[in-house]
Amino acid sequence: MSTDAMDEQLVGEADHLELARLVVEIAWRIDHGKAGTVHELFADEGQMNLGQTSLKGREEITEWGRKRDEVTYRTRHVCTNMRFVADGNDAAEGTTLLVQYLDDGDGLGATLPRAVGEDRDRFVRTEQGWRFVSRSFEQLFVRQDP
Repeated sequence: MSTDAMDEQLVGEADHLELARLVVEIAWRIDHGKAGTVHELFADEGQMNLGQTSLKGREEITEWGRKRDEVTYRTRHVCTNMRFVADGNDAAEGTTLLVQYLDDGDGLGATLPRAVGEDRDRFVRTEQGWRFVSRSFEQLFVRQDP
């Protein structure tokens, strides 16, 4: 472990729980046809970067979510190895390991993970609780279908 990682101040237990809930909530909404509401989880000027797609502000995030809700395939995101570091009292940064499953059928067949990646997030505490300031997905592994 590097000295820098040891010098970082992890958030307290209560903040860790709230931030983990936020991370799980965005995945659940995307997986269950509620992506049109993920803008609610962002600060007003929040940003979301999904590979080649970069969204800025709640309006762009809302529009992306509406389009995402119209797709016919299903996804499930598994979020794990969450780590949150304090940046003062009302800001934090975090990483989450993400495994994505994808099914374009009835969901009853066998599947393998489609992608494994890491979400890199910045958060701010608001009157409504913690919100994303930015979210960027870095793909680490992807399944190459034959």
